[in-house]
Amino acid sequence: MGKLRSKSGCMTCRTRRVKCDEIRPMCGQCSTKSRSCLWESTHTTFRGYRPRGGSSSAAPDERDEGGDDTVDGEFSFGERRNSPGLLAESEHVSSTASSSAPRPQTASTSPFLRSPADSSTTGGISISGQLSRHSDSYSSSVSHIIPLPTANPIQLSYVEAELVHHYAEHLGRWLDCTDASRQFTLRIPVLVKHCPILLRAVVAFAAKHRQDSKTADLAYQRCIALLIERLSLNSAMHDESLLCAIVILRFYDQLNVPPVTGSDWEINLSGTSAILRASQHHTVDLSAPTLRDAAFWVYVRQCLYSASVNQQPPNIDFNLQLHPIPAPPADPSPASTLTRETAWANKMTWICACIVQYAFDGVEVEPASRVRQSQALSNALEEWKNERPSTFNPIWQAPARDVSVFPEIWFTADWHVVAHALYHFSSLLLITHKPGPKFFLRNVGKSLTEADHRILNHARAICGSCKCSLATVPSLMTLCHTVFIWGPLMSDPRERDEVISILTYFENMHVWPTAWIINGLREQWAMVE
Repeated sequence: MGKLRSKSGCMTCRTRRVKCDEIRPMCGQCSTKSRSCLWESTHTTFRGYRPRGGSSSAAPDERDEGGDDTVDGEFSFGERRNSPGLLAESEHVSSTASSSAPRPQTASTSPFLRSPADSSTTGGISISGQLSRHSDSYSSSVSHIIPLPTANPIQLSYVEAELVHHYAEHLGRWLDCTDASRQFTLRIPVLVKHCPILLRAVVAFAAKHRQDSKTADLAYQRCIALLIERLSLNSAMHDESLLCAIVILRFYDQLNVPPVTGSDWEINLSGTSAILRASQHHTVDLSAPTLRDAAFWVYVRQCLYSASVNQQPPNIDFNLQLHPIPAPPADPSPASTLTRETAWANKMTWICACIVQYAFDGVEVEPASRVRQSQALSNALEEWKNERPSTFNPIWQAPARDVSVFPEIWFTADWHVVAHALYHFSSLLLITHKPGPKFFLRNVGKSLTEADHRILNHARAICGSCKCSLATVPSLMTLCHTVFIWGPLMSDPRERDEVISILTYFENMHVWPTAWIINGLREQWAMVE
């Protein structure tokens, strides 16, 4: 005879279809089984999550009657020993998190201050709408539902630990490419043991990179469900772990785009923007002393990628004021040196963002004003080049040789490679969008202009530094989004082949979808496979 089930008990018992005695905050069933006792908010409706195509023939009631909870059915990522079952807790997923198709972001008409479009969602739920809810009535009930950061560390399963280790070994540097203190590499693996949402984000990203789609998609789905609920709390906008989780999920999104079309709804990018705009001060620290600051600069680079591919303004608040770069101390310490390195790398990132905004804002201004803007940006770019620390210079560079058609340009740190690529991307954008009379149609197929040759020289510098630093993945990302600007000008068959070779390597080694970029280039170049 089956157990009686409660319709008003805790979410954990209702999901597992067992009788709940409705004692708050910890019911008897959850207390006995050492589970998280989750209670439904009166403002939120949940539907129980049922895994598709479940292979277990045992009914939930039958599985629950046993005393061993080390493996929690199909929700387990691996066998658990003395584990509180993090990935098994809150096994419900809001039906809207998977059923609603996301809509593309709509560009704002404001040239400098853009907010996410009203239709921007995470898993079908408007993040900006979630952030606008700040009723105190949420706090007393939602805090029982949402896994908030915990004081006691979470016991990871073997698979979770393996994926967090993979993130720390290979993926943290994707986010730390302008942060010399490597906060996403060093701090995130520690924080995941205290933040369920952040753990799921890391697991989803790492599993996707390892091409374990089943594990990645399940972790992503759970992360989104918890994320939506977490956004109901007043404290959400000030939670740096939440912000970090969303920028990490953005990489999952980018690894998950269709390889043929490259279609990207930019859902988590909009979510990051909503949180930043809801909580950010009027100033930004170039040296990124906190994890929140570091997440902001990750977001800016993510915006640059999307803006360049789509040739649209980046979704960045350009009214923000930058803290000045710290002056070099008389007796520099390792910490002060890293602080300045980070600040100079992020300064280049910001200048590049301003130039991308200038290039793609689409706002009609007086020709004289356009000239002044272009000159001011050009001055800022050259000032950065002239005043940056000498450490940003290559340790070796040489013209193209037999090993490559592109110049050899060697650096010793990721942030040097990335800053170098962003500098050359900014330079070629200023050339491409230089104010003044121009013909409507290019003289395609004929001899290149002097400006075209200058653009290609900057493009070759990007390709050369990428070829010499293949382990610096963000530099390869920069090549991916900048090729949409300079790619059509490249006519040398050897250069074309090598660009395709680099893009192919990127997808084969790092699962970053580049087939759609290669197909677009082949079409531009009229190449026959």
